[in-house]
Amino acid sequence: SDFKQHGQNGTWLGELLPFTSKIVDDICIIRSMHTEAINHDPAVSFFQTGSQQPGRPSMGSWMSYGLGSENKNLPAFCVLLSRGKGDIQPLASRNWGNGFLDSIHQGVHLQSGQDPVLYLKNPAGTDKQSRGQMLEHIASLNRMQEEEFGDPEITTRIAQYEMAYRMQTSVPEVMNFSDEPESSYKLYGADSLQPGTFAANCLLARRLSERGVRFIQLYHMGWDAHSDLPDRTRNFTKNVDQASAALVQDLKNRGMLDETLVIWGGEFGRTNYCQGNYKADNYGRDHHPRCFSIWMAGGGVKPGIVYGETDELGYNIIKDPVHVHDFQATVLNLFGYDHEKLIYKHQGRRYRLTDVSGHVIKGILA
Repeated sequence: SDFKQHGQNGTWLGELLPFTSKIVDDICIIRSMHTEAINHDPAVSFFQTGSQQPGRPSMGSWMSYGLGSENKNLPAFCVLLSRGKGDIQPLASRNWGNGFLDSIHQGVHLQSGQDPVLYLKNPAGTDKQSRGQMLEHIASLNRMQEEEFGDPEITTRIAQYEMAYRMQTSVPEVMNFSDEPESSYKLYGADSLQPGTFAANCLLARRLSERGVRFIQLYHMGWDAHSDLPDRTRNFTKNVDQASAALVQDLKNRGMLDETLVIWGGEFGRTNYCQGNYKADNYGRDHHPRCFSIWMAGGGVKPGIVYGETDELGYNIIKDPVHVHDFQATVLNLFGYDHEKLIYKHQGRRYRLTDVSGHVIKGILA
């Protein structure tokens, strides 16, 4: 891939990202991310929960716990999945789990198709009125249990039933794109017409954000190019480039970008050397935790800057390293939280997203 300079500050980007190159003046690129995790599952877990071991609350759950919801009819934390072609690494739902936080902070997976949220529809032969009456009786029984035992999970369960009932109306409304103008599909690309694609999920993310959903997480699976890297990277970037840039442009055009933080990246980088049976048109690259890049836009970060620097080989960081916990501390700071004070006591210990480390990266704050 050839690289060229773009934007007012001459930011270097590869030719495979033509749409992203048009928004470089709106984004902050961090080139000096690093992690300890060297394989996918622990690395994704580390990025999302602050721990390589499973079971901790995810970042979205911490946001829900700290900020609550702006829309009583939709979850505070929604998750959207899409996938590329080829070998796909498995993605565990615990990465949007609530861990030891109340289960109301669990991320809700919105699927494409007839049932965006499983088991949300009324059973056959049950209308909305009788369903509501049934839920009222269940809530009264749950309240009796809560009065007897004082378990906060019972209160959470009551809230979940009530939320599910309201979502029978709110979810179909937000998933119905019929009110989107043709200009939206042109902006996000042809794939946005196909439910379940990354482009359609980006458009849905904007719709959810408009409706007050606090934290929307998009996963696009299939980047593990240990072989056939030239073709796979070309296809992967084509899948995400236009829609990613469109989301930033769309939020900006609607006056939402300053209050919405967009984050784009993965769990680690790739080596600067090849692996496998090397051929000019077929080779791969291995996992590389020592340095990788992400970009952020809106939400209080400086636009149009590049933070951090690697050596000329792209192997080691030589300036302004940003650890995963530093990144998490910075995100919490952008949402108004001191990462050392957003804690939850569990089994005799105080837990937080950044565990026992992390520093706010002040150089990227607007």
